[in-house]
Amino acid sequence: MNYLKVIASFLKKEFKQLLRSREMLIVLFVLPAVQLLVMGFAVTNEVKNVQLSIIDYDHSPLSRKLVASFSSTDRFRLVPVAENTQPEDLLLYWKSKVVVVIPPDFGKNIQLFHKTTLQVISDGIDGNTAAIANAYVNGCLVDFYGKWLGKSDLRYLTALQKQNSFDVDYRMSFNPDLQSKMNIVPGIVAVLVTITSMLLSAMSLVKEKELGTMEQLMVTPAKKAQILAGKLIPYLLITLVQIHFSILLTWLIFGIGIQGSFSVLLLFTMCYLFTTLGSGIFISTIVSSQQQAMFFSWFIMVVSILLSGFFVPVQNMPNGIRSISYFIPLRHYITIMREIVVKGSGLSQLTNELFILLGSGVLIFGLSILSFRKRV
Repeated sequence: MNYLKVIASFLKKEFKQLLRSREMLIVLFVLPAVQLLVMGFAVTNEVKNVQLSIIDYDHSPLSRKLVASFSSTDRFRLVPVAENTQPEDLLLYWKSKVVVVIPPDFGKNIQLFHKTTLQVISDGIDGNTAAIANAYVNGCLVDFYGKWLGKSDLRYLTALQKQNSFDVDYRMSFNPDLQSKMNIVPGIVAVLVTITSMLLSAMSLVKEKELGTMEQLMVTPAKKAQILAGKLIPYLLITLVQIHFSILLTWLIFGIGIQGSFSVLLLFTMCYLFTTLGSGIFISTIVSSQQQAMFFSWFIMVVSILLSGFFVPVQNMPNGIRSISYFIPLRHYITIMREIVVKGSGLSQLTNELFILLGSGVLIFGLSILSFRKRV
Protein backbone atom coordinates (compact mmCIF):
# COMPACT_ATOMS: atom_id res chain seq x y z
CA MET A 1 0.00 0.00 0.00
CA ASN A 2 2.86 2.31 0.93
CA TYR A 3 4.44 1.51 -2.43
CA LEU A 4 1.36 2.68 -4.34
CA LYS A 5 1.02 5.82 -2.21
CA VAL A 6 4.54 6.88 -3.19
CA ILE A 7 3.74 6.38 -6.89
CA ALA A 8 0.47 8.29 -6.43
CA SER A 9 2.35 11.23 -4.94
CA PHE A 10 4.66 11.32 -7.95
CA LEU A 11 1.68 11.16 -10.29
CA LYS A 12 0.06 14.08 -8.47
CA LYS A 13 3.28 16.09 -8.75
CA GLU A 14 3.68 15.33 -12.46
CA PHE A 15 0.10 16.22 -13.38
CA LYS A 16 0.34 19.48 -11.41
CA GLN A 17 3.43 20.42 -13.40
CA LEU A 18 1.68 19.63 -16.65
CA LEU A 19 -1.45 21.59 -15.80
CA ARG A 20 0.60 24.63 -14.75
CA SER A 21 2.30 24.78 -18.14
CA ARG A 22 0.00 26.19 -20.80
CA GLU A 23 2.67 25.54 -23.42
CA MET A 24 2.80 21.85 -22.53
CA LEU A 25 -0.98 21.51 -22.84
CA ILE A 26 -0.79 23.10 -26.28
CA VAL A 27 1.96 20.67 -27.28
CA LEU A 28 -0.05 17.71 -25.99
CA PHE A 29 -3.45 18.46 -27.49
CA VAL A 30 -3.56 21.45 -29.85
CA LEU A 31 -0.48 20.74 -31.97
CA PRO A 32 -1.33 17.04 -32.59
CA ALA A 33 -4.82 18.06 -33.70
CA VAL A 34 -3.37 20.65 -36.09
CA GLN A 35 -0.85 18.11 -37.41
CA LEU A 36 -3.57 15.54 -37.97
CA LEU A 37 -5.76 17.99 -39.88
CA VAL A 38 -2.98 19.56 -41.98
CA MET A 39 -1.21 16.30 -42.83
CA GLY A 40 -4.50 14.47 -43.34
CA PHE A 41 -5.47 16.88 -46.08
CA ALA A 42 -2.00 17.70 -47.44
CA VAL A 43 -0.27 14.30 -47.53
CA THR A 44 -1.79 12.27 -50.33
CA ASN A 45 -0.74 9.73 -52.93
CA GLU A 46 -3.46 10.88 -55.28
CA VAL A 47 -2.64 12.99 -58.32
CA LYS A 48 -5.09 15.71 -59.26
CA ASN A 49 -5.26 18.57 -61.76
CA VAL A 50 -2.57 17.07 -63.98
CA GLN A 51 -1.97 19.31 -67.00
CA LEU A 52 -3.22 17.28 -69.97
CA SER A 53 -3.16 18.19 -73.64
CA ILE A 54 -4.95 16.24 -76.37
CA ILE A 55 -3.81 16.49 -79.96
CA ASP A 56 -6.72 15.35 -82.10
CA TYR A 57 -5.76 14.44 -85.69
CA ASP A 58 -9.14 12.81 -86.31
CA HIS A 59 -11.71 15.50 -85.45
CA SER A 60 -14.52 12.96 -85.62
CA PRO A 61 -17.59 12.95 -83.31
CA LEU A 62 -16.11 9.96 -81.49
CA SER A 63 -12.74 11.64 -80.92
CA ARG A 64 -14.52 14.74 -79.59
CA LYS A 65 -16.42 12.55 -77.15
CA LEU A 66 -13.13 11.06 -76.01
CA VAL A 67 -11.74 14.55 -75.39
CA ALA A 68 -14.86 15.47 -73.42
CA SER A 69 -14.49 12.37 -71.24
CA PHE A 70 -11.14 13.65 -69.93
CA SER A 71 -12.68 16.96 -68.89
CA SER A 72 -15.31 15.29 -66.69
CA THR A 73 -12.81 14.33 -63.96
CA ASP A 74 -10.75 16.34 -61.49
CA ARG A 75 -7.72 14.17 -62.24
CA PHE A 76 -6.84 16.31 -65.26
CA ARG A 77 -6.84 19.95 -66.25
CA LEU A 78 -7.16 20.20 -70.03
CA VAL A 79 -4.70 22.58 -71.68
CA PRO A 80 -5.76 23.78 -75.15
CA VAL A 81 -3.21 23.32 -77.93
CA ALA A 82 -2.71 25.07 -81.23
CA GLU A 83 -2.73 23.36 -84.59
CA ASN A 84 0.48 21.54 -85.62
CA THR A 85 1.82 21.57 -82.05
CA GLN A 86 4.44 18.91 -81.35
CA PRO A 87 3.87 16.80 -78.19
CA GLU A 88 7.52 17.13 -77.13
CA ASP A 89 7.26 20.92 -77.19
CA LEU A 90 4.34 20.83 -74.77
CA LEU A 91 6.41 18.80 -72.31
CA LEU A 92 9.64 20.73 -72.90
CA TYR A 93 8.09 24.11 -72.11
CA TRP A 94 6.11 22.77 -69.11
CA LYS A 95 2.76 23.46 -70.70
CA SER A 96 1.59 19.89 -70.10
CA LYS A 97 2.54 16.88 -68.04
CA VAL A 98 0.71 14.36 -70.23
CA VAL A 99 -0.06 14.51 -73.95
CA VAL A 100 -2.59 12.19 -75.62
CA VAL A 101 -2.33 11.91 -79.39
CA ILE A 102 -5.46 10.74 -81.24
CA PRO A 103 -4.47 9.35 -84.67
CA PRO A 104 -6.34 10.03 -87.94
CA ASP A 105 -9.31 7.76 -88.68
CA PHE A 106 -9.60 6.95 -84.97
CA GLY A 107 -13.39 7.10 -84.98
CA LYS A 108 -13.68 5.12 -88.21
CA ASN A 109 -11.37 2.36 -86.98
CA ILE A 110 -13.18 2.07 -83.65
CA GLN A 111 -16.56 1.70 -85.34
CA LEU A 112 -15.18 -0.92 -87.75
CA PHE A 113 -13.38 -2.69 -84.90
CA HIS A 114 -10.03 -2.20 -86.59
CA LYS A 115 -6.90 -1.89 -84.52
CA THR A 116 -6.07 1.68 -83.55
CA THR A 117 -3.35 3.02 -81.29
CA LEU A 118 -3.50 6.07 -79.06
CA GLN A 119 -0.19 7.61 -78.09
CA VAL A 120 0.29 8.81 -74.50
CA ILE A 121 3.46 10.82 -73.78
CA SER A 122 4.24 11.79 -70.17
CA ASP A 123 6.81 13.94 -68.41
CA GLY A 124 8.93 11.33 -66.61
CA ILE A 125 10.84 13.69 -64.31
CA ASP A 126 8.55 12.65 -61.45
CA GLY A 127 8.25 8.95 -62.18
CA ASN A 128 5.62 8.27 -59.51
CA THR A 129 3.32 11.05 -60.73
CA ALA A 130 3.81 9.97 -64.34
CA ALA A 131 2.92 6.36 -63.54
CA ILE A 132 -0.21 7.38 -61.64
CA ALA A 133 -1.22 9.84 -64.39
CA ASN A 134 -0.83 7.10 -67.00
CA ALA A 135 -3.03 4.83 -64.91
CA TYR A 136 -5.65 7.59 -64.78
CA VAL A 137 -5.46 7.96 -68.57
CA ASN A 138 -5.97 4.23 -68.93
CA GLY A 139 -8.94 4.41 -66.59
CA CYS A 140 -10.54 7.18 -68.64
CA LEU A 141 -10.03 5.18 -71.84
CA VAL A 142 -11.56 2.07 -70.30
CA ASP A 143 -14.53 4.12 -69.11
CA PHE A 144 -14.92 5.71 -72.53
CA TYR A 145 -14.86 2.37 -74.36
CA GLY A 146 -17.25 0.88 -71.85
CA LYS A 147 -19.79 3.66 -72.35
CA TRP A 148 -19.43 3.49 -76.11
CA LEU A 149 -19.91 -0.27 -76.17
CA GLY A 150 -22.99 0.10 -74.00
CA LYS A 151 -24.57 2.16 -76.74
CA SER A 152 -23.46 -0.10 -79.60
CA ASP A 153 -25.49 -2.66 -81.39
CA LEU A 154 -25.33 -6.18 -79.94
CA ARG A 155 -23.70 -7.64 -83.08
CA TYR A 156 -20.83 -5.14 -82.79
CA LEU A 157 -20.27 -6.07 -79.17
CA THR A 158 -20.20 -9.78 -80.10
CA ALA A 159 -17.77 -9.10 -82.92
CA LEU A 160 -15.49 -7.16 -80.60
CA GLN A 161 -15.47 -9.98 -78.07
CA LYS A 162 -14.60 -12.50 -80.79
CA GLN A 163 -11.59 -10.36 -81.66
CA ASN A 164 -10.35 -10.94 -78.10
CA SER A 165 -10.79 -7.30 -77.17
CA PHE A 166 -10.64 -6.22 -73.57
CA ASP A 167 -13.31 -7.03 -70.99
CA VAL A 168 -12.43 -5.25 -67.74
CA ASP A 169 -14.01 -5.79 -64.36
CA TYR A 170 -12.26 -3.71 -61.69
CA ARG A 171 -13.14 -4.21 -58.03
CA MET A 172 -11.40 -2.59 -55.02
CA SER A 173 -11.90 -4.07 -51.56
CA PHE A 174 -12.00 -1.94 -48.37
CA ASN A 175 -11.35 1.32 -50.27
CA PRO A 176 -13.43 1.25 -53.47
CA ASP A 177 -12.84 4.94 -54.26
CA LEU A 178 -9.05 4.58 -53.78
CA GLN A 179 -9.01 7.50 -51.34
CA SER A 180 -5.46 8.06 -50.08
CA LYS A 181 -6.75 9.35 -46.74
CA MET A 182 -7.75 5.80 -45.84
CA ASN A 183 -4.06 4.93 -45.91
CA ILE A 184 -2.50 8.20 -44.76
CA VAL A 185 -4.67 9.24 -41.80
CA PRO A 186 -4.27 6.04 -39.71
CA GLY A 187 -0.52 6.33 -40.30
CA ILE A 188 -0.57 9.92 -39.03
CA VAL A 189 -2.30 8.81 -35.83
CA ALA A 190 0.42 6.18 -35.29
CA VAL A 191 3.15 8.79 -35.84
CA LEU A 192 1.50 11.19 -33.35
CA VAL A 193 1.40 8.45 -30.72
CA THR A 194 5.11 7.87 -31.28
CA ILE A 195 6.05 11.55 -31.05
CA THR A 196 4.05 12.26 -27.90
CA SER A 197 5.15 9.25 -25.90
CA MET A 198 8.83 9.12 -26.88
CA LEU A 199 9.66 12.81 -27.00
CA LEU A 200 7.81 13.92 -23.88
CA SER A 201 9.01 11.02 -21.72
CA ALA A 202 12.61 11.76 -22.68
CA MET A 203 12.18 15.50 -22.11
CA SER A 204 10.49 15.00 -18.75
CA LEU A 205 13.33 13.01 -17.21
CA VAL A 206 16.05 15.25 -18.67
CA LYS A 207 14.25 18.32 -17.34
CA GLU A 208 14.64 16.92 -13.82
CA LYS A 209 18.38 16.60 -14.48
CA GLU A 210 18.71 20.19 -15.69
CA LEU A 211 16.79 21.58 -12.73
CA GLY A 212 18.83 19.49 -10.31
CA THR A 213 15.74 17.85 -8.86
CA MET A 214 16.66 14.36 -10.06
CA GLU A 215 19.37 14.09 -7.39
CA GLN A 216 16.86 15.23 -4.78
CA LEU A 217 14.43 12.53 -5.89
CA MET A 218 17.19 9.93 -5.69
CA VAL A 219 17.94 10.65 -2.03
CA THR A 220 14.27 10.30 -1.02
CA PRO A 221 13.06 6.96 0.41
CA ALA A 222 11.27 6.30 -2.90
CA LYS A 223 12.72 3.52 -5.00
CA LYS A 224 13.87 4.10 -8.56
CA ALA A 225 11.02 1.96 -9.92
CA GLN A 226 8.53 4.20 -8.11
CA ILE A 227 10.19 7.35 -9.48
CA LEU A 228 10.16 5.89 -12.98
CA ALA A 229 6.52 4.85 -12.73
CA GLY A 230 5.55 8.28 -11.42
CA LYS A 231 7.29 9.96 -14.36
CA LEU A 232 6.01 7.66 -17.12
CA ILE A 233 2.42 6.79 -16.16
CA PRO A 234 1.18 10.38 -16.76
CA TYR A 235 2.50 10.28 -20.34
CA LEU A 236 1.04 6.82 -20.83
CA LEU A 237 -2.38 8.13 -19.80
CA ILE A 238 -1.99 11.31 -21.83
CA THR A 239 -1.09 9.31 -24.94
CA LEU A 240 -4.15 7.11 -24.47
CA VAL A 241 -6.32 10.23 -24.17
CA GLN A 242 -4.65 11.61 -27.27
CA ILE A 243 -5.39 8.52 -29.35
CA HIS A 244 -9.07 8.72 -28.30
CA PHE A 245 -9.08 12.36 -29.38
CA SER A 246 -7.31 11.59 -32.69
CA ILE A 247 -9.68 8.73 -33.55
CA LEU A 248 -12.62 11.05 -32.85
CA LEU A 249 -11.16 13.68 -35.19
CA THR A 250 -10.58 11.16 -37.96
CA TRP A 251 -14.26 10.24 -37.76
CA LEU A 252 -15.61 13.81 -37.52
CA ILE A 253 -13.31 15.45 -40.08
CA PHE A 254 -12.35 12.68 -42.51
CA GLY A 255 -15.32 10.35 -42.05
CA ILE A 256 -13.05 7.40 -41.23
CA GLY A 257 -14.58 5.14 -38.60
CA ILE A 258 -12.93 2.14 -37.01
CA GLN A 259 -14.05 -0.99 -38.80
CA GLY A 260 -12.49 -3.29 -36.21
CA SER A 261 -12.45 -3.43 -32.42
CA PHE A 262 -11.32 -0.32 -30.57
CA SER A 263 -10.38 -2.40 -27.52
CA VAL A 264 -8.03 -4.49 -29.69
CA LEU A 265 -6.50 -1.27 -31.01
CA LEU A 266 -5.93 -0.07 -27.43
CA LEU A 267 -4.30 -3.40 -26.58
CA PHE A 268 -1.79 -3.00 -29.40
CA THR A 269 -1.25 0.64 -28.44
CA MET A 270 -0.40 -0.33 -24.87
CA CYS A 271 2.13 -2.87 -26.15
CA TYR A 272 3.62 -0.29 -28.51
CA LEU A 273 3.92 2.34 -25.75
CA PHE A 274 6.34 0.09 -23.87
CA THR A 275 8.66 0.54 -26.85
CA THR A 276 8.29 4.31 -27.21
CA LEU A 277 8.35 5.10 -23.49
CA GLY A 278 11.32 2.77 -23.08
CA SER A 279 13.11 4.60 -25.89
CA GLY A 280 12.40 7.88 -24.11
CA ILE A 281 13.92 6.54 -20.88
CA PHE A 282 17.02 5.31 -22.71
CA ILE A 283 17.53 8.65 -24.45
CA SER A 284 17.24 10.47 -21.13
CA THR A 285 20.04 8.36 -19.63
CA ILE A 286 22.56 9.18 -22.37
CA VAL A 287 21.97 12.95 -22.69
CA SER A 288 22.33 15.82 -20.28
CA SER A 289 20.05 18.53 -21.72
CA GLN A 290 16.59 18.90 -23.23
CA GLN A 291 18.11 20.05 -26.52
CA GLN A 292 20.11 16.84 -26.78
CA ALA A 293 17.06 14.78 -25.85
CA MET A 294 15.03 16.49 -28.58
CA PHE A 295 17.78 15.91 -31.16
CA PHE A 296 18.14 12.20 -30.41
CA SER A 297 14.37 11.70 -30.23
CA TRP A 298 13.78 13.38 -33.59
CA PHE A 299 16.64 11.43 -35.17
CA ILE A 300 15.15 8.10 -34.07
CA MET A 301 11.63 9.15 -35.08
CA VAL A 302 12.65 10.39 -38.55
CA VAL A 303 14.47 7.13 -39.30
CA SER A 304 11.53 5.13 -37.96
CA ILE A 305 9.00 7.09 -40.04
CA LEU A 306 11.06 6.73 -43.23
CA LEU A 307 11.42 2.96 -42.77
CA SER A 308 7.90 2.34 -41.48
CA GLY A 309 6.10 2.42 -44.80
CA PHE A 310 4.29 5.66 -43.95
CA PHE A 311 5.50 7.53 -47.04
CA VAL A 312 7.01 4.76 -49.18
CA PRO A 313 5.58 1.22 -49.23
CA VAL A 314 7.95 -1.24 -47.60
CA GLN A 315 7.63 -3.52 -50.65
CA ASN A 316 9.23 -0.79 -52.80
CA MET A 317 12.39 -0.63 -50.66
CA PRO A 318 15.63 -2.50 -51.50
CA ASN A 319 16.01 -5.90 -49.87
CA GLY A 320 18.59 -4.73 -47.33
CA ILE A 321 16.54 -1.73 -46.21
CA ARG A 322 13.40 -3.85 -46.11
CA SER A 323 15.14 -6.28 -43.76
CA ILE A 324 16.16 -3.42 -41.47
CA SER A 325 12.63 -2.02 -41.46
CA TYR A 326 11.36 -5.31 -40.02
CA PHE A 327 13.02 -4.31 -36.72
CA ILE A 328 11.30 -0.90 -36.66
CA PRO A 329 8.32 -1.16 -34.23
CA LEU A 330 6.55 1.79 -35.89
CA ARG A 331 6.30 -0.23 -39.13
CA HIS A 332 4.25 -2.90 -37.37
CA TYR A 333 2.15 -0.39 -35.42
CA ILE A 334 1.21 1.49 -38.62
CA THR A 335 0.26 -1.84 -40.20
CA ILE A 336 -1.91 -2.65 -37.17
CA MET A 337 -3.55 0.79 -37.25
CA ARG A 338 -4.43 0.48 -40.94
CA GLU A 339 -5.60 -3.12 -40.62
CA ILE A 340 -7.94 -2.42 -37.70
CA VAL A 341 -9.24 0.97 -38.84
CA VAL A 342 -9.71 0.26 -42.56
CA LYS A 343 -10.06 -3.52 -42.91
CA GLY A 344 -11.55 -4.37 -39.52
CA SER A 345 -8.94 -7.05 -38.80
CA GLY A 346 -9.08 -8.78 -35.44
CA LEU A 347 -6.60 -10.22 -33.00
CA SER A 348 -6.46 -13.54 -34.83
CA GLN A 349 -5.23 -11.87 -38.04
CA LEU A 350 -2.63 -9.75 -36.21
CA THR A 351 -1.10 -12.33 -33.88
CA ASN A 352 2.39 -11.99 -35.41
CA GLU A 353 2.36 -8.22 -34.97
CA LEU A 354 1.22 -8.63 -31.35
CA PHE A 355 4.20 -10.86 -30.54
CA ILE A 356 6.57 -8.51 -32.37
CA LEU A 357 5.36 -5.48 -30.40
CA LEU A 358 5.41 -7.39 -27.12
CA GLY A 359 8.93 -8.63 -27.79
CA SER A 360 10.28 -5.23 -28.81
CA GLY A 361 8.51 -3.56 -25.89
CA VAL A 362 9.92 -5.96 -23.29
CA LEU A 363 13.41 -5.76 -24.80
CA ILE A 364 13.62 -1.98 -25.16
CA PHE A 365 11.84 -1.20 -21.89
CA GLY A 366 14.00 -3.71 -20.00
CA LEU A 367 17.25 -2.35 -21.42
CA SER A 368 16.11 1.21 -20.67
CA ILE A 369 15.39 0.41 -17.02
CA LEU A 370 18.83 -1.20 -16.65
CA SER A 371 20.43 1.86 -18.25
CA PHE A 372 18.39 4.14 -15.98
CA ARG A 373 19.65 2.36 -12.87
CA LYS A 374 23.27 2.46 -13.96
CA ARG A 375 23.57 6.01 -15.26
CA VAL A 376 21.10 8.27 -13.52
